[in-house]
Amino acid sequence: MFTVRKSSERSQQFTTPRLESANFNLPVYEGTSQTFAQTNTNWQREYFRRNQPLQQYNVSLSGGNGVSRFYTGAGYFDQQGIAQGLNFKRLNYRLNSEHTLSKVFTFGENLYISQSKQRFDVSQGNRTPIVNVIRMQPYLPVYNPNNLGGFMGPQNSFDASDPVNPVERAFLVENINNTTRILGTAYLKVTIAPWLKFTSTYGLDYSNVAIENYTPIHNDGGTSIAATASIQNQRLLTNTQLFTQQLTFEKSFEGHNLGATFVYETQGQNVRNETASGTQSTNVVRTLNGANNVTANSIYETNFIRSMVGRITYDFNERYLLAASLRRDGLSVFAPGNKFENFPAVSAGWRIDRENFMKDVNSISELKLRGGYGITGINGVLLGNYPYLQPIQRNQSTYPFNGTVINGNGSFYNGLSNPNLAWEKTKQANIGLDMGFLENRLTFVAEYFQRKTDNLILTVPTPTSFGFGGAGTLANVAGMENKGFEFQASYRKTRGDFTWNVTGLLSVIRNQVVRLNNENASITAGGDADFGGGGPLTNTVAGKPVQSFYGYVVEGIFQSEAEVTAHAKQSGAAAGDLKFKDLDGNGVINDDDRTFIGSFLPKFSYSLNYGANYKNFDFTVFFQGVQGNKIFNAARIIREGMPRLFNADVAVLNAWTPSNTNTDMPRAVNGDPNQNVRPSTRWIEDGSYLRFKNVMIGYNAPESWTKQTGVLGISRLRLYVSAQNLFTVTKYSGLDPEIGSKMVR
Repeated sequence: MFTVRKSSERSQQFTTPRLESANFNLPVYEGTSQTFAQTNTNWQREYFRRNQPLQQYNVSLSGGNGVSRFYTGAGYFDQQGIAQGLNFKRLNYRLNSEHTLSKVFTFGENLYISQSKQRFDVSQGNRTPIVNVIRMQPYLPVYNPNNLGGFMGPQNSFDASDPVNPVERAFLVENINNTTRILGTAYLKVTIAPWLKFTSTYGLDYSNVAIENYTPIHNDGGTSIAATASIQNQRLLTNTQLFTQQLTFEKSFEGHNLGATFVYETQGQNVRNETASGTQSTNVVRTLNGANNVTANSIYETNFIRSMVGRITYDFNERYLLAASLRRDGLSVFAPGNKFENFPAVSAGWRIDRENFMKDVNSISELKLRGGYGITGINGVLLGNYPYLQPIQRNQSTYPFNGTVINGNGSFYNGLSNPNLAWEKTKQANIGLDMGFLENRLTFVAEYFQRKTDNLILTVPTPTSFGFGGAGTLANVAGMENKGFEFQASYRKTRGDFTWNVTGLLSVIRNQVVRLNNENASITAGGDADFGGGGPLTNTVAGKPVQSFYGYVVEGIFQSEAEVTAHAKQSGAAAGDLKFKDLDGNGVINDDDRTFIGSFLPKFSYSLNYGANYKNFDFTVFFQGVQGNKIFNAARIIREGMPRLFNADVAVLNAWTPSNTNTDMPRAVNGDPNQNVRPSTRWIEDGSYLRFKNVMIGYNAPESWTKQTGVLGISRLRLYVSAQNLFTVTKYSGLDPEIGSKMVR
């Protein structure tokens, strides 16, 4: 059954059973009459804030003449987060101008400058603020004035000492990001001849990021204690410069139209990352001047790309269309000998509606058949600046030297380098049909595509027997195929006072890994201590979609010890535990009983956009959705897993007991001896959804009114109301089914 939720809803209820042995009748802290038994803290309500203000102001000025044109504007943005302690502010300025110096030369520039300040969260391992909100005990108060810092934390192991008071972290721990950003381009256009033009462009992207992390001296009486104040300052400077030289040729003669473009481009990036940290014995001094245990680190990295592009286009009477291009890119991040690669492409089109035999077919206004084939390469900078190398690490090490065991700092490689890492290339072919009827009021677009990557870059795990502790090595080890089709239909009513248009889009994609570096290879990812050591979350093998969910199949709950004995041997199982399916039939539940249990990739996605205008009023709505994908709801493991004595969702009140057997919630037992939290079909949910994405209603004041009033020189006035993510129809039980996916490389 589908449920309809407002997107603003975030209600999940959590509870911890109150045990008589916990001394709940004691005061929550010295000097108060409030007891633990009387306390019922709603941690979501304490951490999240509703109706937080958002301010945005913009002012702009534009003008010019036949020689010079300009636009300048400034803006201010201020948003308070719905979570405690989070906010973002930004000032920005923009200047665009273009100047016709002569019939030959035109000069222009675009400049954007911004200064922002953000207070953000820092997660500790997998303990995000949301996890702390879920796991904190409701019988603990938020504040304790007797503690240094004024907050209360879990007191002992009975209270589950892992969580941290999320409100305490939000207020005491400061993480500030100050960023100055400069984006700019300057260009010179040279009209050599009406059919031959040259453009030279220089671009700059400069970023100066200063991050301040500060944790004061505090003691909440339990989880969070700091005897000294910690300070960490980080400076990240990124400077990217782009030079582009482009020559364009366009010539027409007797129905033949010929165009050519040649581009030479270089782009270089310098990154400097400097970090310094230390401690202070007081909360008064918040600088590293005079600090103790000061450490510093500095990293300097570069990358560089050089590109040469040639493209030729041809058409005859806009009936027969042909285009071909060749791109040669050289990127520094790939291994020596593999830095340069060629990427050709070709496309063709046939405007059938312009043929003589179509002149009498008045109902068809457009009929075009098109197709193309090309090779593209991955943006290797996303892999890091030196992905084929393993950096030298320096750490505390124990090693033998001259017959003596030495304890000290050692420098070592923590993984294998790959001197053969090369471009990841994708070959794509597509064929499409464009159709228009009734003077293009009704249009259809259909396209089939196929993309193949033969040297997919993935992280190959390093065997533990090699003695390395790194995550693995990037290598060209896989082949992957994506194929599918897209279909779009539109209708436009353009006559009369009331006009409207509607567009629907359907997209179907099928993904398959066609090969890995050897026949039986697999690449696993995901999983941590919260999964009870039950194995990885995803598995990539040939013949399956990339990073398919991987785990055990749940058959139900053991209702008796006799049922446990009769089932395949399942270590730690007892009545009330989950029953996992013995897929290989060997009578033992082990790693070999894991299987593929779903994919994050949808079977199809769709959208619907509708817009209407009546005189000066306009109205638009947008719906979007996906169907057939699965979501591994890891948040439920936090809420319902019960691996240890954490706070939990109210759903666990329906846990199995000898007197409550009609349930799908396993027994509550500390330590989870059966590993009920292991990756399995228990956590797999239908991720399909339909979302009311956007709606807008607007009014444009008539030009005659704005000209007559002349208020503040206003030439155009528009009033509108808009809303986003109004509601979602889904079976997914989490906060948002549109969580996306991260491809692990």
